[in-house]
Amino acid sequence: MARSRRRYLRGFGAAGALAVSGCLGRAARRRPADLSSWPPEDASPELSYWSWQHYWRSQAEAYQFEADLDRIDSETVPAAEQYRRLADGETPDVVTLPTRLFERALAEDLLEPFPPDAVPFWPPDEELHTHDESLYLRNGEAYGVPQTPMTYALAYHRERLDEPSSWDLLWDESLAGRIGMPADPVLAGQTAALYTGQDPNDPDDVDAVRAALREQQSLVATYWTDWNDCWRAFRDASVQAAVLPNPRMCLCSQDGTPVVEVAPTEGVLYSQNTLAIPRGAENPYTALEFIDWSVEFKTGTNAMWNPREWPLEPHRMLDEETREAYVDAAADAGIDP
Repeated sequence: MARSRRRYLRGFGAAGALAVSGCLGRAARRRPADLSSWPPEDASPELSYWSWQHYWRSQAEAYQFEADLDRIDSETVPAAEQYRRLADGETPDVVTLPTRLFERALAEDLLEPFPPDAVPFWPPDEELHTHDESLYLRNGEAYGVPQTPMTYALAYHRERLDEPSSWDLLWDESLAGRIGMPADPVLAGQTAALYTGQDPNDPDDVDAVRAALREQQSLVATYWTDWNDCWRAFRDASVQAAVLPNPRMCLCSQDGTPVVEVAPTEGVLYSQNTLAIPRGAENPYTALEFIDWSVEFKTGTNAMWNPREWPLEPHRMLDEETREAYVDAAADAGIDP
């Protein structure tokens, strides 16, 4: 065990005993920014966690046993819904957000800072590619930690289709009624921008994006909110091509679903799964211990895609004008934010 997980179990006995004997209230009032040494004192024996990844969420429940927690509440929440629920005042202890939604939550002051010099998981080990460490830092404090790189890739049914090389597949009329697109208007618009040969972060012809989404509308079987709903539709081939998130984990063959994800020549949107602590989290010190464990824990095998091999476009927050242009264009195709 390379980092503090080995220290957590050593330190949890005393800290956990204090918490159980009556210090839970004091622990709940702690803020991550109060941390001055590692491992934290007065860590709570409880944790609540949201992830948009079903597989990761269930695997992460193993942390309850490794850290000897009394309880861990682990919930699968689509990334966009995580942002909405945070904005509505819900406060789990840890969330996992893709880059664009992490940045938005940070801009809305929905996340707690922590001192990067006091935790063993900073600086991050993950290669950030089109991002850098400054993305997660503000005024000497950190607000998130990249866990795994991911893309929004082109998924195809490996038993029904040949491997595609272009986003053109999602506009193929022979697949009418078997195409899956995200209900996120920005992500759908950026995919259409790639299809029309534009920079997805700075399109110069939004009318072409609008026309592409309108043209595609009759071909789409589902505009998914939870990617797993679209994933399952590949099992009976009711969906055969789609935009799907592709974390750098081995997920694609675990349940036998005939899905393969590839990078078209036009490029893919590159993001990071980012672990963060919501503003007002009840168990912030346990959250920090969980993050320390999570940045090392991976599901699956080492047979994973390598971001260096794919043409990457950063999936970051857009300026307001560009974002609104995508939202407006997607609305014409019935994609409602």
